[in-house]
Amino acid sequence: MNPCIGHDILPAPCILLPGRLMLYRTVINRLLIKPSLGIVLLLLCWATSVTADTRPTRHIMVSMRPIALLVQELTQGLPVQVTTLLPQGATPHDYALKPSDLRALMEADLVVWLGEAGEPYLEGVVARTGAQIAWSALPGLVQLPPRPALHEDHQGGHDHHHVDSQQGHHHSTTFDLHFWFSVDNAVTLADAVEQALLARDPKLKNALAQNKAALVQRLQQQRDQSRLLLAQAAGPFMLSHDAYYYLEQDLGIQSEGAISLDPEIKPGVKHLMAIKERIEDHKVRCVISDPSVSNALLNKVDTQPPLVRLSIDPLAWDYQGNGFSEWLSSVYVKMVVCTTAG
Repeated sequence: MNPCIGHDILPAPCILLPGRLMLYRTVINRLLIKPSLGIVLLLLCWATSVTADTRPTRHIMVSMRPIALLVQELTQGLPVQVTTLLPQGATPHDYALKPSDLRALMEADLVVWLGEAGEPYLEGVVARTGAQIAWSALPGLVQLPPRPALHEDHQGGHDHHHVDSQQGHHHSTTFDLHFWFSVDNAVTLADAVEQALLARDPKLKNALAQNKAALVQRLQQQRDQSRLLLAQAAGPFMLSHDAYYYLEQDLGIQSEGAISLDPEIKPGVKHLMAIKERIEDHKVRCVISDPSVSNALLNKVDTQPPLVRLSIDPLAWDYQGNGFSEWLSSVYVKMVVCTTAG
């Protein structure tokens, strides 16, 4: 008697891939008069299941969550496991590696990080790992320079305010490190990860190409749509932390300034007075806040009526999903709401 017939739950050798169970039972019933052919069919299906279950999983260690979201979306449906090194609540500026972190980095098939400028604590360790991608070192990357606390006027007028020592302090680098807010930079990293994975597993070529094409289309389409909307309705807004220069460039907007250029440096009185003056003079009605800047600091530059506060976490911990394009779309929505708050 065929052990796969007459059972609600099939024995292990009879398990098929999802979606084939009903077809399997129909075919088997018709093959009862040809038991040899039925056995061949069962063996083929069993072999397919084993092959699918034993495909090697590639382990990618990424330094921070925005990178994880991008790599996860690029590799969805593929035998790739993505692990984020930096935990929620930590920053790339002060994180200390644990022994378990070192072990995971050494065991990874690929390490993706910002690079020495953004994550100096990883430099010596990554040099001892296998394949690695430093996002900041990729050819063609868009790199924007740091900007002063008070941003230049849209209309061509240049407000030269003299502010305190916050001026020019962007984590002591020659370019803004928040380059994951640029769609072009995201595509550049996706290209690099794709090539690194193909070097290890060429069989992923078609699936990776399809995933990347869909990812790029989503990113470009939502950027262009948001840019068009903001061109018609954007008003003045302020930043609590200057982390969104690339985002502003992509969307064709410009903030009035930033209350904090570097979360590690406390703004002085002169700086806060200049920010509050800009808010009042330019009739700013909304500020983009993030976890690195306290409400107490925002209160020092607030006005009457109070500013609308919309929070964006530049490290993406305020987003519960797994897709980079979806997270970035949610950021666009908040920017639209903030710039139209007046």
